[in-house]
This record gives sequence, C-alpha cells and structure tokens, in this order.
Amino acid sequence: MLAPETFTAQWFKAIMERHRQAKVLFWWPLWAIIGLLVLAVMLDGPVTEALRNWPSGERAFFRFITDLGKSDWLLVPTLVAGLACAAALRLRLSYSWAWAARGIVAISGYIFASIAISGLVTVVIKRIIGRARPMYLEDLGVLHFQPFDLLDWSFHSFPSGHATTAVAFALVLRTLTNRRFHGWLIAFGFAIGLSRIVVGDHYLSDVIAGSFVGLASAIVVRDYFATRRWGMQVEGGHVRYRMFAAFKPLLRWLRRRHIPAVFK
Repeated sequence: MLAPETFTAQWFKAIMERHRQAKVLFWWPLWAIIGLLVLAVMLDGPVTEALRNWPSGERAFFRFITDLGKSDWLLVPTLVAGLACAAALRLRLSYSWAWAARGIVAISGYIFASIAISGLVTVVIKRIIGRARPMYLEDLGVLHFQPFDLLDWSFHSFPSGHATTAVAFALVLRTLTNRRFHGWLIAFGFAIGLSRIVVGDHYLSDVIAGSFVGLASAIVVRDYFATRRWGMQVEGGHVRYRMFAAFKPLLRWLRRRHIPAVFK
C-alpha cells in the first residue's frame, strides 16, 4: 500500500518490530490517553483562565486569525479548481495549457485530500467523545463528556478541528515547497492552535490532540500520493514534490510575451 521508504511505512515497521520485542502496540495508545488526561486535569483549566484574561488587543488579533483554521476556505476552492481543470482536460487543449491544467488538478487534489481526510477523522472523534467546550468550565469542569452527541456543537470540543486543519495544511505547504519555510509553517500552526484557546472554544489538550490528528493524517495522505507518484516521489528518504514542473511549458510561452493558444 505504501512505498517502504516513506515515513509512514518506516514508522509502522519500527512499531511492529518493537511490538515483536516488547509488545508495545497496546501500551503506547494507553500511555497517550493517560498523558492527555493528566494534561487536561493539570493544565486545561488554568491555561484557559489565563488566556481568557489576556488584554483585549491580543485577544482581538487571535479572534481575527482563528478562522484561518476553518477547512471551508481550502476545501471549496480546491474542489472547484480541480473539477474545472479536470473537465477542461476533456477538451482539445494545447500542450502547454493541458499540462497547466494537470498541475492544478494534482495540487488541488492533494490539498483537498489532506484537509478532507484529516477533518473527517476529527469530526468522527468529536462526536464519539462528546467533550464539553470551555463555555461549561465553571458548571461542568474540564472532563465532562456526552458521548455520541451528533448535533450539539457545544459538546464537540475534543479534538480541535481548527488545529487539525492548520497543522495538516502546514504539512501540505511544507511538501509543496519541498521542506522550505519550516519556521513560518510551525508559527502558523501554533498561532491557530493558540487562537482556539484564546477565543474560548477549546482546551489545550483539544489543540494538542487536533494537531496530532492533522499531522498524522497529512503524513499518511502525503506518503500515499508519493507511493503512487501522484505529483511527488520519495528521493533520498524525503518526499519531493514535482508537479509544479507542469506549469513550465506555459511559463516559457509567457516569458516570451506570447499568449499560447488555448485549444489545438
């Protein structure tokens, strides 16, 4: 299913080897759950209260950027662009325009798959766990759950969907830029996650769990695409994105100040 040199395949192989030696498949999820519970009990309440009391100027900034963690602004444009270019490829496009359309389909498909799959995982977990949001902190505490509540958004706190989307998109950008801009991408994911606590919609443990879901889901999607060489491939142990080369024929024409014919 995945190329043996991808991160996901190597990680799974290492886990299975450790399990063969020390039976760890059961224990590491249990320790992760215990760690999140300890974090929730010790830090969720104090961190939420502290960030609620931040000065209004800082809070206004984080209220402004928090919507960047919504998935809609990524899913809708990439879906529309991908479908439009896929439809255009059924026409008799010229060589340069056809390759540009293929490039847009590949990039849109990769972004859409990464955000949609990570978001779907988070949506399912939210409704299974049913954790109360920080608006109920004084009345219900940090560990109140209403499992399998499908409709009441106020009991969909864990994990944070915005943090999931932000971290998944940060990894997508890292892949598209071939591992450039590490600092800016980390800062982007951190800022969106922090904003969810500042605006009072999530606890610290929600953000950490959402970040993990986004990172893990995006890595699996990336490795799946790389295994099938859908615009990227594994080179020297790293995934290298190559689909931007699809725009080179069109760019060569434009550099010559000549607009290429759209149709053959």
